[in-house]
Amino acid sequence: EMLGLPRSHRKVVDYSTKRNRGLVLDYGTVAFCSYWFCFPRVTNYKGISRRYVDIPGMWTLRKILAKFRRKVFSTGLNRKVLLVNHHKVGSALIWNIFEPMAIRIGWIIKNVHGIAETPPRDADVIQLMHGVVSSEFPVDEFRAVRFIRDPRDVIVSGYLYHKRCDEEWCTNPPTNYSDLLYPKVPWPLQHLSQDERENWVDFLNGKSYQQNLIDMEEKEGLVFEMNGYARITIESMLDWVDEPGTLTVRLEDFASDFESTLTKILDWIGLEEETIQREVELAKVHDISSMSDEDIRVNRHISSREITKWDSYFNEELENIYHDLFGEVHKKLGY
Repeated sequence: EMLGLPRSHRKVVDYSTKRNRGLVLDYGTVAFCSYWFCFPRVTNYKGISRRYVDIPGMWTLRKILAKFRRKVFSTGLNRKVLLVNHHKVGSALIWNIFEPMAIRIGWIIKNVHGIAETPPRDADVIQLMHGVVSSEFPVDEFRAVRFIRDPRDVIVSGYLYHKRCDEEWCTNPPTNYSDLLYPKVPWPLQHLSQDERENWVDFLNGKSYQQNLIDMEEKEGLVFEMNGYARITIESMLDWVDEPGTLTVRLEDFASDFESTLTKILDWIGLEEETIQREVELAKVHDISSMSDEDIRVNRHISSREITKWDSYFNEELENIYHDLFGEVHKKLGY
């Protein structure tokens, strides 16, 4: 299954002898494979030679061997890392940087959608995709990196993305009140009260979130986004309380100086200088300032090279509506 083979072609391993038909799995072989696949030694950003990237199951195999390397060579972090993201605040970017990095180094990385009740078991790096935790979640036990964005750009970015994305919560029409869990409601809402989730269904007025936006003129669509998912993200950014061991990073800093911003993050979480230099170099493929027009066109999470574009979309009327809804929340976040 890992290698993408039909069931009839899969070999069954007898774990009592560590061997199957024509294949011997001994610890020397596993250790060699662990070295071959898990140490950073090749050319592309995922750490796998380009000719191997498209082999079915290769990335899964590498993850398994990275986990083995962590167990054998103790590559886990002394203090675990918490990456606090929000929807349309760089969550895809951060995952694309940190997942291959973790596998190269030998960490276990996991992400959490919606509310995080407790930390995932055995994870060295945890990414909160929606920046929501329960009161029992031990944030103070982590080396935390919190990502924020100008709320006005959260609105514009969400509006543009939600018109073309294929996320289920966005494309599924509501089913009255019969199903109030994801994907009928967004991840950060499904732990809330019945009334709050029913309010979301009412807000959609019988159509999918995406169809609502498609049917609206730009101004109406931006107001819909303000009252919709952008409101969820803005409120969760505002509600987050930083612990003393938290580094706050603005998404805009990645656009203005990608290398310095990532270097600061990796230094904060405790990587050695040589490792930081290597990982920053490998992550440069995600620097929006150096992407080709085609790379940007095919990336659904990116609408343009400009991270800050709210002032091109907000007229005086929209600014007044924004202030009526959110006040000076951007100033509270440092914008």
